Parts: sequence; C-alpha cells; structure tokens
Amino acid sequence: MDIKEYFIPIDINTKPYVKAYIIHKLGSQPKLRSKGPKIESIGNKLFDLLQHKTNERGARKNDTRYTAILRIYIPTGLFKKLGQNLNETNLKQLNLFIELEVKQLFCNLMDDLMCHLPSFINNLPEVRRKLEIEPSQWSTEAMKQVYYRRNKNFKGAR
Repeated sequence: MDIKEYFIPIDINTKPYVKAYIIHKLGSQPKLRSKGPKIESIGNKLFDLLQHKTNERGARKNDTRYTAILRIYIPTGLFKKLGQNLNETNLKQLNLFIELEVKQLFCNLMDDLMCHLPSFINNLPEVRRKLEIEPSQWSTEAMKQVYYRRNKNFKGAR
C-alpha cells in the first residue's frame, strides 16, 4: 500500500520542537485519520481547522519562528470534502495547540522526575529522551524558562 494513493501530503510550518513532538506521537510519516481506535488530539485539531475557512490574520506572512517544515498526510476523501484551508490563522492555531500540549507534557514529566531528584539539569536528558526532542530543536534555556514560568504561575494562583 503506497501512502501516496490514499493520502494527500500537506506541508506545515512549525517550530522544530513541535515537529519533533508530532513525529514522536504519529511517526516519521504522520498520517491523520478521521476515525479509528485512537484519534490523536493533533488529528482532531487539524480536522477542526480544515473545516474553518476564515483567515483572521489576513494575508500576513507566517510567523518567522516556524522554521521547520513537517509533511503530514490526510486522507484523500477528507481532502476532497474539506479542501485545504490551512491558511495563516489555522496554521497559527494548530501550532499554538500543539505547543501547549507539548509544554504541558514536558512540565508534567519534569515534575515527576523532580520529586525523585530535585535538579532540572540532571532530569532534562531523561525528559528529552521521553519526548524525543533534541537540544537543537528546543534549547535548554527555553525549556527552563517554560518550566519555571509555569511553576511561578502555579504558585501565584494558590
């Protein structure tokens, strides 16, 4: 079964760590299905965005932070039914959704490890291994900033 016969490839601009996370979750050739035993949250969001033709951001260029290009495959029938509505607004919404998911998972993994060894730097390699995100895709400083900013917000909310 050749993937090109049943799926349409779509290139999506993302941040490098978002691309790594999607590949980690969906494989090296991410195929999004409209039904099945386990529909990923990423697929649900993408299908939702394919149905929205509005483009609130207008004709502005894509965000320059989205330097990685990810090729995903959607079912041919769905593509024919919904079309290709991944405009600037929808791409931004998809990226924000996935960023939030990966950051939440990262913080939860780090919290679990910090209970056993209270050292961000010593726990980071294990978190990277579990998420399959390399330092070149998401810098240590950026990860540290996300983690400590989230913890600061949690403490302030109590």
